[in-house]
Amino acid sequence: MGSAAETNKDKAAAVVSAIASQSAALDEPLEVPGGTPLGQVCDAAAAVEFGAAKIQMIFADGADVPEDAAGSALEAFHMNVITFIAYCQSAMGTQGKTFDAGLKDAAKVLCKSAGRLVATATESAEPSGSLRAVLGECWDAVKDIKKLPKDGRVAISKALMRSATFIKDTSTELSELGEGAQDEGGNPEDPDEDDLRFHDEDFTAEEMRVARACAEFASASFEFVRKIVAPIVRGSASDVDALERALDSSKKFQVRLEDVGAGVYPPQDGGALIEDATKAMEEGRTMGKEIAEAGGVEGAEEAVAELEGAFNKLRDALGEK
Repeated sequence: MGSAAETNKDKAAAVVSAIASQSAALDEPLEVPGGTPLGQVCDAAAAVEFGAAKIQMIFADGADVPEDAAGSALEAFHMNVITFIAYCQSAMGTQGKTFDAGLKDAAKVLCKSAGRLVATATESAEPSGSLRAVLGECWDAVKDIKKLPKDGRVAISKALMRSATFIKDTSTELSELGEGAQDEGGNPEDPDEDDLRFHDEDFTAEEMRVARACAEFASASFEFVRKIVAPIVRGSASDVDALERALDSSKKFQVRLEDVGAGVYPPQDGGALIEDATKAMEEGRTMGKEIAEAGGVEGAEEAVAELEGAFNKLRDALGEK
């Protein structure tokens, strides 16, 4: 490796080290009043993308390029990354932990890919066979930044929708119990001896009665979540702190409902089922309360009351077991 290549590699190593150190600032939001809009963060990310392309072009044939040109490109790219980090810092701290977590994770990926690009571009005086691939990683990281939710409410809305999807999956799974297709011999159609799933004939009549009661509760749970999440997705609620608390309750509600779903299968434990359902109901009440406090959501109390009715039916069914 020539002297220029060695010098450029040393300069690049310093830039890589600096980026790794400076990206740690992403763990410490500045909490700028009002925060920096995500649009400005995206613009800063686009500048990193442009700078990355210049790095690839300058070092396309290896690190043995004029030191002045290499130093200028590395310095400019480093400044692009520093500016991006600063904008990310100022965007966090006011939009809630869900928004912050998404931005921080995506920003760290971009910083790591930027450092890897600089290291790969200057690793040898010969052309790097992986430089374009690493440049692609950097561009992909920028695309991910541009896909982020624009603010805390949207970030929480997306997270609530993901939680609702899991709840819907549980409801759908339980709704299919008791409706399995059977052949004339009473066995499931096309049985697979390696299939570890339960079939309707694995349930006693009593267990199937309980399973259907749990299915009704799961269905009511999805309707409950759908009714109170939809207004948030439409932008009705604005209190991010209350929405964050509602999201925490939603995740706990989801887990408890999944526990109910898992407990439906033989051998059933009625005590465990009612305990999981009770905890789910408690989280549902909290979720409704927090969403009501977030503002702009009509019918939260009514949705909770409807879920209470389904819970009481399940409790009665389990009490008769």
